Amino acid sequence: MQEMRELRAGAGLGGHGGGNRWQMRELAKGEHFDWPIIRRALEAFVPYWKHAILVSFVILATSVGGVVPAWLTQQIIDEGIDKRRMSVVIFFTLALILTAIATGLISVLQTWLSNLIAQNVMADYRMTLFRHLQRQTVSFFASRQAGDLVSRVTNDVTAIQNVVTTTIVGFLSNLLSIAATLFMMFSMNWKLAVLAVIVVPGFVIPTQRVGRARQELQAKIQEWLSRMTVQLSESLGVSGALLIRIFNRQAAEEAQFAESNARLRDLQVRQALIGRWLFMWLGMFSSIGPALLWGYGGWLVIHHQIGLGVIVAFTTLLSRLYGPLNQLAQVHVSVLSSVALFRRIFALLDTEPEVRDGDVSIPPNSVQGQIRLEHVWFSYPSTGEAKAPQDAPVRWALKDVSLTIEPGETVALVGPSGAGKTTLLNLIPRFSDASRGQLYLDGMDVKSLTLTSLRSQMGLVPQDPFFFHDTVVNNLRLAKPDATQAEMEAACRAAQIHDTIAALPQGYETVVGERGYRLSGGERQRLAIARVLLQNPKIVLLDEATSSLDTVVERQIQEALAVLLQGRTAVMIAHRLSTILKSDKIVVMEKGRVIAVGTHHSLVHHNPLYTRLYETQFQVEP
Repeated sequence: MQEMRELRAGAGLGGHGGGNRWQMRELAKGEHFDWPIIRRALEAFVPYWKHAILVSFVILATSVGGVVPAWLTQQIIDEGIDKRRMSVVIFFTLALILTAIATGLISVLQTWLSNLIAQNVMADYRMTLFRHLQRQTVSFFASRQAGDLVSRVTNDVTAIQNVVTTTIVGFLSNLLSIAATLFMMFSMNWKLAVLAVIVVPGFVIPTQRVGRARQELQAKIQEWLSRMTVQLSESLGVSGALLIRIFNRQAAEEAQFAESNARLRDLQVRQALIGRWLFMWLGMFSSIGPALLWGYGGWLVIHHQIGLGVIVAFTTLLSRLYGPLNQLAQVHVSVLSSVALFRRIFALLDTEPEVRDGDVSIPPNSVQGQIRLEHVWFSYPSTGEAKAPQDAPVRWALKDVSLTIEPGETVALVGPSGAGKTTLLNLIPRFSDASRGQLYLDGMDVKSLTLTSLRSQMGLVPQDPFFFHDTVVNNLRLAKPDATQAEMEAACRAAQIHDTIAALPQGYETVVGERGYRLSGGERQRLAIARVLLQNPKIVLLDEATSSLDTVVERQIQEALAVLLQGRTAVMIAHRLSTILKSDKIVVMEKGRVIAVGTHHSLVHHNPLYTRLYETQFQVEP
């Protein structure tokens, strides 16, 4: 499995793993406060500005409520206890209790509001990422590892959740708390207040260096989290699990996972420890402040310049000053370490879809089914570390292809591997767009059409049909969400799969397993045909895959295909002679070019490449 992953990375087939390592190194270089990234992150709060204003007032009330007890304590000592006035003690004690209750209730409201905003922001990020990924082309996913994309939507968003849920609100809360505390201190005694803030620079100076180091570690942690997610998604899927077991790779996979797990553990331990020296420094200054206060304040009390209550109130307020300062220092570190995470998310969001949606909608049942390609060229974009230099020659998958397919025609694409057959097939539903040239549907440029209306006219039966881990019914209703049971059964009968489904333990309610693994290859093919029949498109795209099936199953699929193709325009990649003989037109392709178009009988006598293909690939029938 590891060898295959490395091969994919090097070849660009799934090479985003290599690109991910390059990208993470780039992210780690950003060792500064990236204001554009932070401003963009804060834009996510704009839709919730009303909640933000409300929570700001609540935070202000909480900050004021936090310093009032110190003043009340001073009054209890100086005006009550020292002067032996019990009524004053009772009054301010009750006021102290009510203040604590009110502040506690307000803090609960603050927690609810801040988490409401934060969770909405996180949900928006996840939804925006998922929606953006749905707009990407098939080639986008072909050049990236699914596990890495999953990691960005889940791990990366989760990693910044603490920043969003506590840092933003915490910053405002701590700032207001410091302001309220300083106001109360200076109103009580400016000399003691100055003494209390002398140690403040000791809280701020060391934070930047620690923030940079933690930022680098955060980038590495996200890289290894992504690697683990990729391995889990590949090795725990049905196909990966089967491959691992057939080659006895369990021990190797465990060793690779153990390495990633250990590296991740070590990095997270380093991240946890890297700020300990800072926080030890902060803790030291948190103790020096009260010591200075008691020393100088005690001298003032002994010389009758202030009351004892002022000293007690100041020591209470010190925790309201140094605690928020400590948290503000950590906010600085957290924001710096989160920059790499936001960059990863925004890098994905900034990936523009290769295929842009048109604005012309095709009315239902209005397509005749003519497909025309005029001088079409296509090359696959390179990504990741395998990205080609700008001056490198373009590797064309299709070269100057011109072809017309009339309504109702069945056209077979034949040619050696790498001829461009699949690429041509993928251009028709705009899974990718031509690099040059135009493709028309009934005379309309497909780039001007909405993707939804274009693809609703087309049905696809791929070589390896995909089914979700769900029931037969729900997999069929992907083609027609409102399909009735009778319609589904009719489509399955036409595709020669109804009896097989009816014999399953729960019939049409049977879960087919991941990728339809509980069904055989022939059953998956026929179920895919039934799904397209249920969709009832005007155009059918088919990557026929009957070459490895036995005669009985192939005959069933051919009979199902006969029903599917009746009255429809069909473009298929042919693997069997029987398919070619039934085609109205055969397109012979080699090295991205169309080198011949005709019938079987004309091509077998006049085109050497087709003759060779016929003799080696098509002539031997089961």
